[in-house]
Amino acid sequence: MLRPRAVGVLPVLISLVALGGCDYVRMLRPSVLSELTPPVARLVDELPDLDAPNKATVAQLYAVGGLSHASEGADGVMHANIAVPPHRMMWEPAVIDMPHGGPLELRFSNHDEAFHMAYLPSDGGRQMLELPSGEGGLARIRLDQPGLYWFGCPVADHVGRGMLGLIIVRGEAPAAARLDRPPQARPSS
Repeated sequence: MLRPRAVGVLPVLISLVALGGCDYVRMLRPSVLSELTPPVARLVDELPDLDAPNKATVAQLYAVGGLSHASEGADGVMHANIAVPPHRMMWEPAVIDMPHGGPLELRFSNHDEAFHMAYLPSDGGRQMLELPSGEGGLARIRLDQPGLYWFGCPVADHVGRGMLGLIIVRGEAPAAARLDRPPQARPSS
């Protein structure tokens, strides 16, 4: 139960944020604020338009998983850690940002009681990594082309329950491959 003083502070806070031009006023709900961890805040700050191509999927599935930047080692291999939190069907972080194409090593940790798998994109085919309860694993993939790559858990309906992830590979895509190119003429029937 909120104390009377706290009840008066929330409307003032919402009003100040709204007057300041914040597009995220609707995020100031207790259920949303409880999920606003540093990786999630980074996701909202750095990639506010990530949901533009497909709001229903990207914005809703990735908002709670957060964002992580792959770090590049001296050997040129990029690294990122991904965890499955206990009792939650999600990846943390759910979005991995690579500064450019190349090899990526993903270290997975399954802190959940359920068995999971990581079905991962990689140049030349997909890779699968089993993640028994309380265990982890290492996957090395290669993504040379800029773009958005999906990964998920193919066990039961885990993907449908939110265990989807996204790897963003930065770089210049050929003009013919860009999603933001001008609308194309539709063929006549």
